[in-house]
Amino acid sequence: MSLIKTQKIDKVEIIGDWKTIQVRYLIEIKEDEEIVSSSYHRKTYEISHGLENLPEELQPYATGVWTSELVGQWEEYAAQKAAEQMALDAQQ
Repeated sequence: MSLIKTQKIDKVEIIGDWKTIQVRYLIEIKEDEEIVSSSYHRKTYEISHGLENLPEELQPYATGVWTSELVGQWEEYAAQKAAEQMALDAQQ
């Protein structure tokens, strides 16, 4: 009688303007090949995470939606937000 815990990708969704990758993992506990418990866990990966930092099985999803153009737009947006925050901090 041994317990085995497995985790596998159950669902992948691409959401929002910045094409955030939302992943639902299925976690199963099996005893002698029979499922005795299951649950879900969600994790999100944002464009700022970078392709090289994604799990290998998610990289094809990212390369399909995180285009060079989108990455460039995000970098401009992030730089603008950082400048705005610096200006706010300087006023305080």
